[in-house]
Amino acid sequence: MRTEPAQDAYCDKEKAHPTAVKLMVEDFFWSPSDEAAPFGSDEGYESYYSWKEWRQSNPTSPLTDCFKWILGSDYGAYNADLASNAQVAKDVANPYEAPFSDGWDMFTLDVTIMATALSQLLDEGKIDEDAKPFVLVATKRQASPMLDQMIFPKEVLAATERVVAAA
Repeated sequence: MRTEPAQDAYCDKEKAHPTAVKLMVEDFFWSPSDEAAPFGSDEGYESYYSWKEWRQSNPTSPLTDCFKWILGSDYGAYNADLASNAQVAKDVANPYEAPFSDGWDMFTLDVTIMATALSQLLDEGKIDEDAKPFVLVATKRQASPMLDQMIFPKEVLAATERVVAAA
């Protein structure tokens, strides 16, 4: 089994870690153009290559350190409270306001968290345990009934949760 990070495994089963291929059985995980998939948007693409750049400079750091790099001073605010219906409704009504001060909208931030965690799986065959709750916040927010229009189908979110739990 490969121990070094995969080279450009983005949406490529041939280059991805075997564990990622085993767990990510749905075709949408491998689509670079399906906007309703973790890697199919510009955000998903950017997340993978930002992850690779970050990992090169931080070869032994935990994934949560990458999330700290992404979230900055808002790291502590990205928690289960964000997935409440009341908070999601507030975020939808005011997409660029608190709790995130760096101008993140809810979709961009959530897909970045999901795709970054899945990037670790693509390259290293795992997702650090302490990073998994972040992905759960993202999937729960995106599945909220408070969203007028779901960007991610429920099947994509459920599969993402399954993959992350098993990784």
